Amino acid sequence: MENINNQIIKRLDDLEKRVDKLGTGTRPVNRKEVQEELEKQNSDDLILAIVNKVGDCAESEEIQNKVLDQKSMEAKILLCFYISFKYFKNEWLTTGNVEKITSGLGTKIAVGNVSNKIKSKLRQYLESRSVRKKGLRTPYRMNRKGVQYFESILNSKEIK
Repeated sequence: MENINNQIIKRLDDLEKRVDKLGTGTRPVNRKEVQEELEKQNSDDLILAIVNKVGDCAESEEIQNKVLDQKSMEAKILLCFYISFKYFKNEWLTTGNVEKITSGLGTKIAVGNVSNKIKSKLRQYLESRSVRKKGLRTPYRMNRKGVQYFESILNSKEIK
């Protein structure tokens, strides 16, 4: 009887050791999942940084008066790309990022509206990293012509 108890205790100890090894071991890493998580985290940080930079940049008064207080959706969309260009090494932004940035600025523009404006009127001021495909994110960033156009909006004498 005592021999059987010792065998049971020995097997339980062995089993606990195996479970501990499995619990502390690492599971196979899916690089795609890790990459997507890093992109999401970096994207969220970039969005917050852009929203904060709009309030404390050198042009904040002109931006407030000539872009945020006006009705022009195009100017508000280009604002996101301009701040990215000027202060964040022209980082790529998606339409979802633009929606979050404009929401943070208090003038939310829906993803569909951003996409439609880019497709119809703003394409000449932006460059895309990939070809537009339905259902896939397309990253955009401002080109030289877009910077000139947005600066002309900021430097205009009259408020549109």
